[in-house]
Amino acid sequence: MGNLKKDSLSLVETIALSAAVMGPSVSMALNVSLITGLVNYSVTLTFLISVLITFCVSTAIIKFNKMFSTSGSLYKFTEYGLGKKMALVSGWALLLAYFTLVVGVSGVLGSYVSSLLGMAHIHINWLPISVFLSLIMWVLAYCDIKLSTRVMLALEGVSISLVLILAVVIFFKVGFHGMSFAPLGIGKNSFAIIGQGVVMGLLSFAGFECTSALGEETKSPTKLIPRVIIGTISGIAIFFLISSYSQVIGFGITPSGIKSLSTSTMPLSDLATKYISTKYAFLVALALTMSLFSCVIGCVCTGARILFSISRDGNIHKGLSNVHPKYKTPHISVNTIMITALLIQIVFYTLTRGDGNLLYTYNAYVTALSMLVAYMFVNASGIVYFYKNKHWKMYQLIIPIISIIAMLYAAYSNIYPIPPYPMNLAPYITVGFILIMVILSRLTKHEVVPQNEDREWDLPGGA
Repeated sequence: MGNLKKDSLSLVETIALSAAVMGPSVSMALNVSLITGLVNYSVTLTFLISVLITFCVSTAIIKFNKMFSTSGSLYKFTEYGLGKKMALVSGWALLLAYFTLVVGVSGVLGSYVSSLLGMAHIHINWLPISVFLSLIMWVLAYCDIKLSTRVMLALEGVSISLVLILAVVIFFKVGFHGMSFAPLGIGKNSFAIIGQGVVMGLLSFAGFECTSALGEETKSPTKLIPRVIIGTISGIAIFFLISSYSQVIGFGITPSGIKSLSTSTMPLSDLATKYISTKYAFLVALALTMSLFSCVIGCVCTGARILFSISRDGNIHKGLSNVHPKYKTPHISVNTIMITALLIQIVFYTLTRGDGNLLYTYNAYVTALSMLVAYMFVNASGIVYFYKNKHWKMYQLIIPIISIIAMLYAAYSNIYPIPPYPMNLAPYITVGFILIMVILSRLTKHEVVPQNEDREWDLPGGA
C-alpha cells in the first residue's frame, strides 16, 4: 500500500493548497450573488459574521494541528476526542463537502469557459468543456502534489490581484458619495435570514482547514500548518470584506442594483465591463477560470487524502489506501473521486439540461451543511480531548462552545424556513450519504494498515 511522500512540501506549497481550495476569487464570483439574493444589502455584514465564526471554529483545529500530523484532517482529529464511530461521521461529512465542491466548481468552470468562448463567437456547451478540463485536473491531482500546488498558487495569485484592482477602481469611481453603510447593516432582515446568508458566507471559507490533510507530506507540519491556517483565514477575510463591499456599491445601493447583483452569473466581469473595459472583463473572467481550475485540483487532492486515511484505518475498501509507487499520491482515491464527479455532471445535464452554474448552486447547500457537521464534530472533540488531557482550562472551552452554537444556528437557518426545491433536499442528501457510508464502512471493514503519522507525543490509551 505504501506511504505518502514525507517532508516533501514547503511552506509556500502548503499555502498554495489552502488558497486554492478556499478559492477566494471564486467565492467572490459565485457566493456574493447567492448571499445577496438572501440578505439584500447586508452582504458585507454577513461575511463579517462568517469571519468571526470561522476564527472561532479554527481554534480547535489549529490546536490539533500543533499536536498531530495526519492525512485524515478533521476525521482523525474527531477520533482523538470522540472515538472511532463519531470520527466516521465527521470523516464522511468532510469528504462529502469536498466532493460536492469538486462537482459544483467543475460545473461552474465549464460554464465560465463556455461564456469566454462565446465572447469570441465560439459556442460550445459547458459539459464537454468541463469533462475535458476535468481530465487535465485529474492528471495533475494524480501526479506529484508539488506540481499541483505550484500550478494552483500561480493561478490563484493572478486571480486575486485582478479582483483587488477591480475593487480599487470601483472605490475610486463611485467616490465618497457612492459609499454606504448599508452592506454592514442588518436592514430589514430577520436573524433567520441573516443565518441563511451566514451559511453561504461560511461556504466561502470552506476548506480553510484543508492543509490539515497534508500533515504527512509537509515539512515540520506541527509548526507550519497552524501558521498557514491562521494566515490564510486572516488574509482571505480582508479580501472577502473588500471585494463583497465593492460589488454591492458597484452595482448600486438601489433595488435595481441589488436585483442585478443577485441575478448576475458573472458579477465581477459585469463590474469590470462597467468600471474599466470589456478587455479587463475578459481578463477577470479568464482569471476566474484559472482560479476555478486550481480550486478543483485542491479539493480533489484534499478529498483523496481523507478517503485514503479512512481506508487505511480499515473503514472502506483497502484499495483506496493504495499509494502510487512513483508519485506517492493516493491515486486510487483520486480516480474514485474524479470518475464519480464526472458521472454526476453527465447525469445532471442529461436529466435537467441545466448549466454548470445551476449545478454549483444545488451542490452549495450540501457542501455547506456537510462542512458544518464536520466542524461541529471536531470542535466537540477538541472540548473533550484538550480538557481531559489538561491542554485547555475551563475558560478556554468557551470559544469551541460558541462555535458549535453558531454552527447549529446556521444549520437550522439553512433548513428552516424551508428553502425552495431542490435546495430543500440538502439536509436529506447530507444525512443520507453519511448514514449510507457509515453502514458501508461497517460492511467493508478490513485489517488496519499501520499508519505513518508524525506526532509530537503519543495519544493516551483509549483516546
